[in-house]
Amino acid sequence: VHQLTPFYELPSSRLNSVHSEKNKITGLYLLLLLTMGNYSGFHTEMEGLETRFEGKGSVEDDRFLGYPIRLERWLMEGSYDLVWKAMASGEVPSEEYAVFSEILTSQIRSEIASCSETAYPSLPISSTKDLLFLQSEGEVVSFAQQRGWAIHDGRIYFPNQAKVNVDEEGNEKETSQIAIENTLGYARELETIV
Repeated sequence: VHQLTPFYELPSSRLNSVHSEKNKITGLYLLLLLTMGNYSGFHTEMEGLETRFEGKGSVEDDRFLGYPIRLERWLMEGSYDLVWKAMASGEVPSEEYAVFSEILTSQIRSEIASCSETAYPSLPISSTKDLLFLQSEGEVVSFAQQRGWAIHDGRIYFPNQAKVNVDEEGNEKETSQIAIENTLGYARELETIV
């Protein structure tokens, strides 16, 4: 994309901007950055776009650029259902954009799965199907097996995520227990200062 930039900046007498694929290619590049998880590169590219569009309307109004911008906003908000609906509804501006849909869906599933492992001890398979945007309970079972989750009586049980650390005396303690003890210690020290 950066190699094409000098050509896109040519005057309209040398390069017909009406038939230019500049926004389409830039939009695909933004989508690539999203699928790679390169949010800093995405925002850097966005800064350049905003200066290029200054006085010409909003970047989001362009059909090729607006799509990855909306997806990024929804990903940052955690509105994965909106991302899923946009990809599933065929809202993609061109067929080239659809290539990235499966990659983004996989990333979203992985993120939701990681959060679910930490937040819940278990979930029903039917809820997990909806949560992970899977089509059938068989897909849920397959996904659960890939992640090493246990399945019993229609529920998925997540492995224990408690982190165990060793304190100064050599005793094994969970991270949360160490944090609580440290906080109480700080409170006692503050109390003695006051």
